[in-house]
Amino acid sequence: MNEEAFVQKVQEKLLAMIESVEVLQKNHVIIVVKKESLIKVAETLRDEHGFTYPSAAGGLDYPDDNRMQMIYYVMNPETNLQVILKVNVPRDDLVLPTMTVVWDAMSYHEREAWEMFGFEFEGHDNMIPLLLPPDWRGGHPLRKDFKGEGVTE
Repeated sequence: MNEEAFVQKVQEKLLAMIESVEVLQKNHVIIVVKKESLIKVAETLRDEHGFTYPSAAGGLDYPDDNRMQMIYYVMNPETNLQVILKVNVPRDDLVLPTMTVVWDAMSYHEREAWEMFGFEFEGHDNMIPLLLPPDWRGGHPLRKDFKGEGVTE
């Protein structure tokens, strides 16, 4: 299945659960999903479209828009098609369901996004520090308004 055919199937099946879907380039499709539909869309990608290989995840900060974005990269190993699954989240409500219920391998990526950006992942059963030292005094280093360890102004 080529990218355009996949986009059409996603639009037909998931229209009410997504904000947009587009071909980025060959073998890469971006799907912006509604926060409340994140798990359902992920399960559909895994179960109905063969996206069984999660390769990465991370966050982006858009302080001027008062939002952050969590991004998940998943691949269908049979077709080599990669989906870049994005979800927009208000900066003052960074709670998402854990994607570990869909792909176990997202555990470390979510722990990193929690430490670096402040995302909270409901249902994650091992949310312990991954990169920062145990005595970290606060702050999320990859947020654009980060001023340094322990600085709260």
